[in-house]
Parts: sequence; C-alpha cells; structure tokens
Amino acid sequence: MAEKKIFWYPLRVFFGRADLVRRTFDEADLESFYPMRLVEKPTKEGLRFVEEPLVRSLMFVKTDPETLRELRVKLHGTIATYHDRVAQGPLVVPEKQMDQFKELCKLKDSGLEYLGDDQPKYHTGDRVRVIEGIFKGFEGHIKRIRHDRRLIVTVEGVAAFATRFIPPSCLEKIE
Repeated sequence: MAEKKIFWYPLRVFFGRADLVRRTFDEADLESFYPMRLVEKPTKEGLRFVEEPLVRSLMFVKTDPETLRELRVKLHGTIATYHDRVAQGPLVVPEKQMDQFKELCKLKDSGLEYLGDDQPKYHTGDRVRVIEGIFKGFEGHIKRIRHDRRLIVTVEGVAAFATRFIPPSCLEKIE
C-alpha cells in the first residue's frame, strides 16, 4: 500500500467554532496548530498574561488530501480551506515555513501582530534574514509600520504578521 502524502493546510474556522474543530482533529489523531499569543490583561491585582488566539479564524491541520476532504464534509459550514490559484486546489503550506511560523508564535516577547490577509503590498521591500536577537534565523520582508522597521513574516497565501522593531544592524539581505 502506498504511503499517503501529508501536508499542512491552512483553514478558515467560522463562527467561533475553533474548540469544536480542535476536538475533531484530536479525535482523528491529527496534528493541528492554532496560533496563539500572550496578551497583558489588567486585573484588580495588577497585570496578568493571558493566551489568546492570534487570529480567531485561522487554524492549520497536517493531513493527507483524502482526510482533508472528509473533514470538510464532516465539518461542513465550520471550516473552509484556502485556495491555491495556481494548483487549483487547497493551499499547502511548506513544512519549513510552517515550522518557522510555529516557532515565531512561541516567542513571548515577539510583539507579533496580525496584519490581515497576505497581500502583495507586504512584499515590496527587500527579503531579509535576521542575524541577531530573538528573531535570529527568521526570514521575511522589512516594512515600516507606525514608524518602526518591522519584519513581516508570511504564511504564503494565508496571512502576514509583523514582529516588533528590528534594528538594521541585525539584518542581512537575501538575494
């Protein structure tokens, strides 16, 4: 029997049903990723940090194409795949890009901010790699946002995210 090819697929999750979708993935023993971030919340005792979704409607699942089709039927009206216009099917996120995005989400002091859907306007600058600091090894495009130079990390065709300020001395241009 041929081994199934497994890919990361980005999904839109509708109507705040992320918990249902996560349970469904867990029951099917599928690896999934729901990007989270730490946010300061004021309380009577002071500030506390709370984990919340980075983007409430964005989730990723690692599976084969057939299982993805079955999930779309089972969760009809709850999830939708992103569409790859070139391949004319569900968008696939490369493993390296997914690993980098997951690592970025783990960093507590990243200042990660959702910028909306991945649009070409975030690709106008030079492609760079961070060579020092907590973002060392990450690659992306530099964009000025609110007067700060920030690294734009994209999950191609899905979304773009901005880190906090990165000094120019910590960057190298990628050809």
